[in-house]
Amino acid sequence: MLRKKPPLWTVAVLTIPQREEYLEQLFDSLRRSGPSQPWELLVVYNWETGEEPHAVERRLKKMARRLPLVVHFNSQQPSIVGGRIQQLALCKSPLICFVDDDITLHGDVFDTIADALKKYPLGIVGLPSLVGDSDRLFKPRRNTPHVDLHGIRFMTVQGMLVAGYRRLFRDIGGFNPRRAFWGEWTELNLRMWRMGFPTGYVMNRSYLRHWHDAPESPTRNKRGREDHILWGLLCTALEYEAMDLRPDTESFWKLVEERYISYAFGPSAKTKELLASVLRLVPKIAVEWPHIVEFRERARSHPFQFAPFHALQRSDVEAVLAYAASRIVSYRDQIWPPRRGRWLAGAGRSSA
Repeated sequence: MLRKKPPLWTVAVLTIPQREEYLEQLFDSLRRSGPSQPWELLVVYNWETGEEPHAVERRLKKMARRLPLVVHFNSQQPSIVGGRIQQLALCKSPLICFVDDDITLHGDVFDTIADALKKYPLGIVGLPSLVGDSDRLFKPRRNTPHVDLHGIRFMTVQGMLVAGYRRLFRDIGGFNPRRAFWGEWTELNLRMWRMGFPTGYVMNRSYLRHWHDAPESPTRNKRGREDHILWGLLCTALEYEAMDLRPDTESFWKLVEERYISYAFGPSAKTKELLASVLRLVPKIAVEWPHIVEFRERARSHPFQFAPFHALQRSDVEAVLAYAASRIVSYRDQIWPPRRGRWLAGAGRSSA
């Protein structure tokens, strides 16, 4: 009897009861654009549901039909980062692709990602997303600082689809447990860059559609979202020593002032609302303080000391690519044997 090949990919999805209609759309797109190599579809039901788990599992498996679905439940602490930590812990394949449950995939998605990982020493690969059934680009936003080089848009890859090497995600420390409902990908991308692994989008092949009308979004309409956003900003400033206004932290403070405060509290944010949120978070800061200090000490040893929301320059990208070239080998060559024509540090610098 032929032994079944182990999965190369895990496609990891977080979902909640209110989004099963959108999950079904995602499943349909995975039938068309799922991996051609062996894979596993890992769904973590991120909700404290009153239903029996077996009933939920039966319903999802009926919806998935022939997809290689496994279902797990995160009902004790169903935060976004709690679900992400569980997904990474459950993954057994060398490659993992985190996808949101309110997207659909279009094109040769996994070949696109694999080709980028084979060719370049990338820590995270993302794909562009369009708004619903329109041609309007959602992410990456055109006005977000980025560097286009070697066919990759180097920048922070923001959720929806984030792919890379399972072992690398774990080796850099996995998900920061303090990013409960906001900012887990921003922080993880920052840590990737600081530890010498670039992240970016493949812009010219496959794509996603993001269905904005999906309910219960933690970033758009979750109750108490202002506290979650402010908490993420506070932790970022404390963990990465961005408390003071300096030339290297100017981008962080500019975004806080011009985007994130109004994003959290509304365009007419009042000082008393901001202060009330800070006061609600003070006890949490006291509890987490030893962990924040420990994290900050580790961050001081990162080979690249990029500040949060650093506006990448071409020289930054080339330096991190050169640093990553030899360090990615242990992850990449475990999956794909070395071959000629692979990107080398310093190669192709004339092509933007």
